[in-house]
Amino acid sequence: MNVTRSIAAALILVLVVTGTTVVSAADTSPTTSPEGATAAAVVGDIFYVPGKAIVCGLSGLGYVIAMTLTFGALYQESTDFVKGGCGGQWVLTGEDIKPTPKSY
Repeated sequence: MNVTRSIAAALILVLVVTGTTVVSAADTSPTTSPEGATAAAVVGDIFYVPGKAIVCGLSGLGYVIAMTLTFGALYQESTDFVKGGCGGQWVLTGEDIKPTPKSY
């Protein structure tokens, strides 16, 4: 029991030290986006990146299935499907999250 608690305490300490190092490094860099936007991007990446990986994997699976069923006849359509799932930006930044100015 004591060994398990010691390991848990060591892991928590590593997470706290690593998290503070990353946060302090992010705070010292000059950004043009508001501080809240950067924080929102970091939190959003927790869900966005794995979601993007799942969508990319499923589109790749769809590519294989479409190419198998059509014997390669739908090559361009299958390729476009994979580009849609795996292309684009994989990590959000503060610029992606910053609020847009309201125009009346």
